[in-house]
Amino acid sequence: MDYTPAVLRNQGVPVLIAKLREEEGAWAPIFDSDGKPETEEFFVKFTHNTIADIEEIWDGLPDWQAAMADKPISTLRRTYGLLLIEPVEKVGLRLIEGRLGTYNNAVGTAWALANGVDPTVASRLLEQAEVATDSQIAMLNEELETTIDEVEADMKEAEAEILKEARDTLGKALSPPGAKPTKGTKTSGKQAPPKS
Repeated sequence: MDYTPAVLRNQGVPVLIAKLREEEGAWAPIFDSDGKPETEEFFVKFTHNTIADIEEIWDGLPDWQAAMADKPISTLRRTYGLLLIEPVEKVGLRLIEGRLGTYNNAVGTAWALANGVDPTVASRLLEQAEVATDSQIAMLNEELETTIDEVEADMKEAEAEILKEARDTLGKALSPPGAKPTKGTKTSGKQAPPKS
């Protein structure tokens, strides 16, 4: 992605969003032969019109910022709906899974630019934020891999213990067939003599 100051100043903050097609009256993402979504570049930029819409929808900018803290995903989706001029359900399909950090960073940077932050400073901050997001994703993947390895090792250990217990409880010789006499009885396991 091109985060140069000129791009940020003139076009906005670039993000990738999924391409969609309409199928039987509903929108669906388009996937390539490897199962990855086909994408297009979109530039996040807050214009006076967008900011005015935010004020109207959330009863002011402080309420929008509070909503970003309280309901970050639904507020992000609705904000992108304003920026893309599309319904929120469609926008939800355009936001690529696993990239929430990128979308949040773009909104934060675009908001800073709309409030007069120097694009050169914003460019450096955005690049650092992207590196932080990438390292966080890598760290989470490593932790999940470690957890999976630990669970698999625990399962193998439990399985081995169950097999060992099963072997240890097997009898050494088979019992003779038939009923067994019970302690203290003389007729247990034998047929009672007929009564006359």
